Amino acid sequence: MPGFVQRRYPDAVYVGQVTNGKRHGLGAMLYSNGRQYEGEWVTDIRCGHGFESYPNKNSYQGHFLNGKAHGKGVYTWANNEVYDGEWDTGLKHGYGIWKGLNGDSYIGEWRRSKAEGYGVHTWKNGDRYEGEWKACLKHGQGTDIFGNGDVYTGEYKDGKPHGRGQYTWKNGSSYVGEFAGGLKHGKGKWKSGKGP
Repeated sequence: MPGFVQRRYPDAVYVGQVTNGKRHGLGAMLYSNGRQYEGEWVTDIRCGHGFESYPNKNSYQGHFLNGKAHGKGVYTWANNEVYDGEWDTGLKHGYGIWKGLNGDSYIGEWRRSKAEGYGVHTWKNGDRYEGEWKACLKHGQGTDIFGNGDVYTGEYKDGKPHGRGQYTWKNGSSYVGEFAGGLKHGKGKWKSGKGP
């Protein structure tokens, strides 16, 4: 390969292509702390497609721009959590899928590494929320479908029902009205169900 060299740095070794004295093209950087990057370089900066692993055993595979995750990429934590989606200057941003431990997941929009916009979160106990998010909290319009069969549809604020909504219990009973801080509060109508 043209320009293929091995170069030593105080805390790392680079093996790859060099143009005009700078890392440029394909190359691998192996750091003394265990971190490593393999992929594309543009004038000494990670840029293009690459794979980076970290001393804590986390890793990222995808696109880089100016040395940071940018575009489409997959980040995998050592504990097997995974985020597969869009990135902007090192932050989860755009559409992405996070899969946590024991079956928890979030599919939807992200802003600055937080669930924000429309998304669906499913918990291992069977609970599921579909709706709007702000800074990783339910916020705006949404629906909670609980594993026990209860359902809430309505407005949320700071992660809790707040504003107009309807809560329906598994037995058919329901409350339609106002909520504040996650509790029935203000005007509303109660209807008794036929359940057990």
